Amino acid sequence: MSPYKHLLLVALMSFFTASASAAVVFGDDVKFTYDDSTLYGTAMTVGNSIFFLPTNFRAESNNGEGVVPLSETLNITVEVLTPNYTITDFALAEAGDYFLDGAGASVTASGRLQLTSGTTSCGIFPCTTESTFNVAGLTVQNATTNWSSGTSIDLSSVGGWGSDSVVYAQIQNNLSATTLNEGVGEQAWIQKKQQLVGLEVTVIPLPAAVWLLLSALGVTGLFGRRSRV
Repeated sequence: MSPYKHLLLVALMSFFTASASAAVVFGDDVKFTYDDSTLYGTAMTVGNSIFFLPTNFRAESNNGEGVVPLSETLNITVEVLTPNYTITDFALAEAGDYFLDGAGASVTASGRLQLTSGTTSCGIFPCTTESTFNVAGLTVQNATTNWSSGTSIDLSSVGGWGSDSVVYAQIQNNLSATTLNEGVGEQAWIQKKQQLVGLEVTVIPLPAAVWLLLSALGVTGLFGRRSRV
Protein backbone atom coordinates (compact mmCIF):
# COMPACT_ATOMS: atom_id res chain seq x y z
CA MET A 1 0.00 0.00 0.00
CA SER A 2 1.36 3.43 -0.91
CA PRO A 3 2.04 5.95 1.90
CA TYR A 4 -0.72 8.18 0.46
CA LYS A 5 -3.34 5.44 0.62
CA HIS A 6 -2.18 4.46 4.08
CA LEU A 7 -2.63 8.02 5.33
CA LEU A 8 -6.15 8.12 3.86
CA LEU A 9 -7.15 4.94 5.67
CA VAL A 10 -5.64 6.15 8.95
CA ALA A 11 -7.55 9.43 8.62
CA LEU A 12 -10.80 7.56 7.96
CA MET A 13 -10.29 5.32 10.98
CA SER A 14 -9.65 8.36 13.18
CA PHE A 15 -12.79 10.09 11.86
CA PHE A 16 -15.07 7.12 12.43
CA THR A 17 -13.72 6.00 15.81
CA ALA A 18 -12.78 9.27 17.52
CA SER A 19 -15.57 9.91 20.01
CA ALA A 20 -15.81 10.78 23.68
CA SER A 21 -18.60 8.18 23.95
CA ALA A 22 -17.23 5.36 21.80
CA ALA A 23 -18.86 2.06 22.68
CA VAL A 24 -17.91 -1.45 21.59
CA VAL A 25 -20.17 -4.48 21.17
CA PHE A 26 -19.39 -7.87 19.68
CA GLY A 27 -21.22 -10.06 17.22
CA ASP A 28 -20.40 -13.68 16.46
CA ASP A 29 -17.64 -12.78 13.99
CA VAL A 30 -17.35 -9.00 14.07
CA LYS A 31 -16.72 -6.09 16.43
CA PHE A 32 -18.83 -2.92 16.23
CA THR A 33 -17.48 0.41 17.50
CA TYR A 34 -19.99 3.28 17.59
CA ASP A 35 -20.95 6.52 19.36
CA ASP A 36 -23.62 5.82 21.99
CA SER A 37 -24.30 9.53 22.66
CA THR A 38 -26.49 10.05 19.57
CA LEU A 39 -30.26 9.79 19.21
CA TYR A 40 -29.77 6.18 18.15
CA GLY A 41 -28.94 5.34 21.76
CA THR A 42 -27.25 2.16 22.96
CA ALA A 43 -26.88 -1.03 20.95
CA MET A 44 -27.33 -4.75 21.34
CA THR A 45 -26.18 -7.55 19.05
CA VAL A 46 -27.71 -10.77 17.77
CA GLY A 47 -25.46 -12.92 15.61
CA ASN A 48 -23.67 -10.43 13.37
CA SER A 49 -26.47 -7.85 13.60
CA ILE A 50 -26.40 -4.65 15.64
CA PHE A 51 -29.69 -3.17 16.85
CA PHE A 52 -30.14 0.30 18.34
CA LEU A 53 -32.48 1.65 21.00
CA PRO A 54 -33.41 5.17 19.80
CA THR A 55 -33.86 7.75 22.53
CA ASN A 56 -36.43 10.41 21.64
CA PHE A 57 -35.71 10.12 17.90
CA ARG A 58 -38.84 12.11 17.09
CA ALA A 59 -39.88 15.12 15.00
CA GLU A 60 -43.08 16.94 16.02
CA SER A 61 -44.97 20.00 14.78
CA ASN A 62 -48.17 21.45 16.24
CA ASN A 63 -50.73 24.14 15.40
CA GLY A 64 -49.14 25.77 12.35
CA GLU A 65 -45.57 25.51 13.60
CA GLY A 66 -44.35 24.77 10.08
CA VAL A 67 -41.62 22.30 9.15
CA VAL A 68 -39.74 20.80 12.11
CA PRO A 69 -36.79 18.73 10.79
CA LEU A 70 -34.64 16.23 12.66
CA SER A 71 -31.47 14.67 11.29
CA GLU A 72 -28.92 12.39 12.94
CA THR A 73 -25.82 10.56 11.70
CA LEU A 74 -24.26 7.48 13.25
CA ASN A 75 -20.78 6.16 12.43
CA ILE A 76 -20.01 2.49 13.02
CA THR A 77 -16.68 0.72 12.50
CA VAL A 78 -17.18 -2.95 11.65
CA GLU A 79 -14.13 -5.20 12.07
CA VAL A 80 -13.99 -8.94 11.37
CA LEU A 81 -12.64 -10.97 14.29
CA THR A 82 -12.88 -14.53 12.95
CA PRO A 83 -9.74 -15.46 10.97
CA ASN A 84 -10.20 -15.86 7.19
CA TYR A 85 -13.72 -14.39 7.27
CA THR A 86 -14.67 -11.32 5.24
CA ILE A 87 -17.71 -9.06 5.04
CA THR A 88 -19.79 -9.33 1.87
CA ASP A 89 -23.16 -7.65 2.50
CA PHE A 90 -24.87 -5.02 4.65
CA ALA A 91 -28.60 -4.56 5.24
CA LEU A 92 -30.25 -1.68 7.07
CA ALA A 93 -33.78 -2.09 8.43
CA GLU A 94 -35.75 0.61 10.23
CA ALA A 95 -39.24 1.13 11.59
CA GLY A 96 -41.32 3.58 13.60
CA ASP A 97 -44.73 5.19 13.74
CA TYR A 98 -46.38 8.53 13.01
CA PHE A 99 -49.57 10.53 13.62
CA LEU A 100 -51.34 13.18 11.54
CA ASP A 101 -54.31 15.39 12.40
CA GLY A 102 -55.26 18.18 10.02
CA ALA A 103 -55.27 19.08 6.34
CA GLY A 104 -51.91 20.85 6.68
CA ALA A 105 -50.25 18.06 8.66
CA SER A 106 -47.58 15.87 7.03
CA VAL A 107 -44.45 13.86 7.87
CA THR A 108 -41.44 12.52 5.96
CA ALA A 109 -38.73 9.93 6.60
CA SER A 110 -35.62 9.11 4.61
CA GLY A 111 -32.20 7.63 5.18
CA ARG A 112 -28.82 6.76 3.76
CA LEU A 113 -26.32 3.96 4.34
CA GLN A 114 -22.76 4.75 3.26
CA LEU A 115 -19.89 2.26 3.39
CA THR A 116 -16.16 2.99 3.13
CA SER A 117 -13.41 0.38 3.05
CA GLY A 118 -10.79 0.27 5.75
CA THR A 119 -8.47 -1.96 3.72
CA THR A 120 -9.18 -1.69 -0.01
CA SER A 121 -8.61 1.15 -2.46
CA CYS A 122 -10.56 1.69 -5.67
CA GLY A 123 -8.06 3.82 -7.55
CA ILE A 124 -6.32 6.24 -5.20
CA PHE A 125 -9.17 6.46 -2.71
CA PRO A 126 -10.69 3.87 -0.37
CA CYS A 127 -13.61 2.02 -1.96
CA THR A 128 -16.95 3.60 -1.06
CA THR A 129 -20.61 3.16 -1.93
CA GLU A 130 -23.99 4.29 -0.62
CA SER A 131 -27.67 3.44 -0.81
CA THR A 132 -30.66 5.58 0.14
CA PHE A 133 -34.33 5.11 0.96
CA ASN A 134 -37.43 7.31 1.19
CA VAL A 135 -40.56 6.21 3.02
CA ALA A 136 -43.72 6.65 0.96
CA GLY A 137 -47.39 6.61 1.88
CA LEU A 138 -47.23 8.48 5.21
CA THR A 139 -50.71 9.94 4.80
CA VAL A 140 -53.02 8.18 7.28
CA GLN A 141 -55.01 10.69 9.34
CA ASN A 142 -56.12 10.49 12.99
CA ALA A 143 -54.53 7.15 13.82
CA THR A 144 -51.07 6.20 15.05
CA THR A 145 -49.64 4.25 12.11
CA ASN A 146 -46.53 2.10 11.74
CA TRP A 147 -43.94 2.61 9.00
CA SER A 148 -40.89 0.60 7.95
CA SER A 149 -38.19 0.76 5.32
CA GLY A 150 -34.54 0.00 4.69
CA THR A 151 -31.86 -0.63 2.13
CA SER A 152 -29.01 -3.03 1.38
CA ILE A 153 -25.54 -3.04 -0.17
CA ASP A 154 -23.60 -5.93 -1.72
CA LEU A 155 -19.89 -5.11 -1.74
CA SER A 156 -19.40 -7.19 -4.88
CA SER A 157 -21.48 -4.61 -6.76
CA VAL A 158 -18.62 -2.11 -6.37
CA GLY A 159 -15.89 -2.69 -8.94
CA GLY A 160 -12.59 -3.53 -7.28
CA TRP A 161 -14.09 -4.17 -3.85
CA GLY A 162 -15.99 -7.46 -3.41
CA SER A 163 -15.48 -8.12 0.31
CA ASP A 164 -13.60 -6.64 3.25
CA SER A 165 -12.42 -7.15 6.82
CA VAL A 166 -12.82 -3.53 8.05
CA VAL A 167 -15.67 -1.31 6.90
CA TYR A 168 -16.74 2.12 8.11
CA ALA A 169 -20.54 2.36 7.98
CA GLN A 170 -22.41 5.65 8.24
CA ILE A 171 -26.17 5.74 8.83
CA GLN A 172 -27.96 9.04 8.29
CA ASN A 173 -31.64 9.51 9.06
CA ASN A 174 -33.90 12.45 8.33
CA LEU A 175 -37.35 12.97 9.82
CA SER A 176 -39.65 15.96 9.47
CA ALA A 177 -43.09 16.91 10.75
CA THR A 178 -45.13 19.80 9.35
CA THR A 179 -48.28 21.67 10.32
CA LEU A 180 -49.38 24.63 8.21
CA ASN A 181 -52.64 25.93 9.76
CA GLU A 182 -52.74 27.84 13.04
CA GLY A 183 -55.61 27.86 15.47
CA VAL A 184 -57.20 24.56 14.42
CA GLY A 185 -55.23 22.14 16.58
CA GLU A 186 -53.22 20.51 13.82
CA GLN A 187 -50.68 17.92 14.94
CA ALA A 188 -47.97 15.88 13.20
CA TRP A 189 -45.25 13.67 14.61
CA ILE A 190 -43.01 10.84 13.42
CA GLN A 191 -40.50 8.74 15.33
CA LYS A 192 -38.29 5.67 15.31
CA LYS A 193 -39.26 2.82 17.57
CA GLN A 194 -36.95 1.08 20.00
CA GLN A 195 -34.96 -1.90 18.68
CA LEU A 196 -36.07 -1.17 15.12
CA VAL A 197 -32.91 0.35 13.71
CA GLY A 198 -30.77 -2.62 12.76
CA LEU A 199 -27.67 -3.23 10.65
CA GLU A 200 -27.03 -6.81 9.52
CA VAL A 201 -23.51 -7.76 8.44
CA THR A 202 -23.03 -10.91 6.38
CA VAL A 203 -19.62 -12.60 6.51
CA ILE A 204 -18.32 -15.59 4.62
CA PRO A 205 -17.90 -18.54 4.76
CA LEU A 206 -21.12 -18.47 6.79
CA PRO A 207 -24.31 -18.83 4.68
CA ALA A 208 -25.87 -15.53 3.67
CA ALA A 209 -28.02 -14.31 6.58
CA VAL A 210 -29.00 -10.86 5.41
CA TRP A 211 -32.73 -11.65 5.27
CA LEU A 212 -32.95 -12.94 8.84
CA LEU A 213 -32.89 -9.38 10.17
CA LEU A 214 -35.51 -8.24 7.68
CA SER A 215 -37.84 -11.12 8.50
CA ALA A 216 -37.49 -10.39 12.22
CA LEU A 217 -38.45 -6.76 11.65
CA GLY A 218 -41.17 -7.56 9.11
CA VAL A 219 -39.79 -5.32 6.38
CA THR A 220 -38.78 -7.82 3.70
CA GLY A 221 -39.29 -6.39 0.24
CA LEU A 222 -39.19 -2.77 1.35
CA PHE A 223 -35.63 -2.06 0.32
CA GLY A 224 -35.04 0.93 -1.91
CA ARG A 225 -32.96 0.93 -5.04
CA ARG A 226 -29.20 1.24 -4.62
CA SER A 227 -27.38 4.43 -5.59
CA ARG A 228 -23.61 4.28 -5.64
CA VAL A 229 -20.85 6.83 -5.71
